Amino acid sequence: MRPIIFTIATVLLLFRFSYAQNQVQNGNFEQWTTTGNGNAIPKYWHSYGDGDCQLKGIYSWGCGPMLKNHSNRVTGHTGYGCEIYPVTLAGNLVNGVITTGQMQFASPDNNSTDNNTYTDKDNKLGHKAAMAFTGRPDSVYFWCKFDMKKPSNVAVAKFHLHSNVPYKDISSHSASTAQKGKIANAFCDIKDHNDHKWHRYKYKFTYYDEQNHVVTTSSRTPSYILISFSTNKIAKGGNNGDKLAIDDIVMVYNKRLSSLYIDGKPLPDFNPDCTEYTYYCDNDGKTPEVVAKAQSPHATVRVEPGDRTIRIIVSHDDGEKVYSLRLVNDVAVK
Repeated sequence: MRPIIFTIATVLLLFRFSYAQNQVQNGNFEQWTTTGNGNAIPKYWHSYGDGDCQLKGIYSWGCGPMLKNHSNRVTGHTGYGCEIYPVTLAGNLVNGVITTGQMQFASPDNNSTDNNTYTDKDNKLGHKAAMAFTGRPDSVYFWCKFDMKKPSNVAVAKFHLHSNVPYKDISSHSASTAQKGKIANAFCDIKDHNDHKWHRYKYKFTYYDEQNHVVTTSSRTPSYILISFSTNKIAKGGNNGDKLAIDDIVMVYNKRLSSLYIDGKPLPDFNPDCTEYTYYCDNDGKTPEVVAKAQSPHATVRVEPGDRTIRIIVSHDDGEKVYSLRLVNDVAVK
């Protein structure tokens, strides 16, 4: 048998995106309801302008519908991006926030768990502050740019995949925090590079079972995603003039193979980013046995034999990636 020859270095992706389910709606921040400093808000996202203010008396100053959104449409990594910055609320400087959920202010204590963002799945406040999501991504990629008064400060992004419950995110929420409906999360500390340039951040999702134990794979399908970006990971930890710009949020579904075996032997020169190979086989009329494994625990692999080509199809929640193995008679090339 002659050696297998690696022929084409290419990636063939068959996308079947459903942006309302497998990708973040308006994750590239190209759609805006209004524009202008302090009044702009990206479509499907929420901030202070439509927050649920339950504060009373002097604590309600600067709170409620009269409050501006405190986000700007800015030149992004590509096209437009979203910039957030701190705001004065109840006499305190609080972090700039943008979220897919509903913001709630119920206590003058900024560290109170009564102040949170949550998925308003029943649309109680009429803001449609709940983002439907049914994918099980492996990672999330996004771009950020800082303009922080103290470069040592750390901003934060939190991504929660959860079931059909009004899931909450609070300032002290950690990745290990147990909460009903929790399926997966990605907690992202964003550090200032102090160069005023866009940088790409990549974070993996961690999945949990119903007892809050970390699991490799999850059979549970999320109903919603709750995302929150904040200019500082500590409540009231920022400074006046801090700015955090965000753009191009992409959920990544890894459809690459980790291994490919032919008749019990690993394919020489196998590269998971390359999808087309030629296999020289003996003229015995027998189709070689192909065994392949996916990198992602949430992806599945099926092998489709053919007379001259074997297809290895990796399926994930957002589509498929196809590897092909072209069969060539070894005698014909001698």
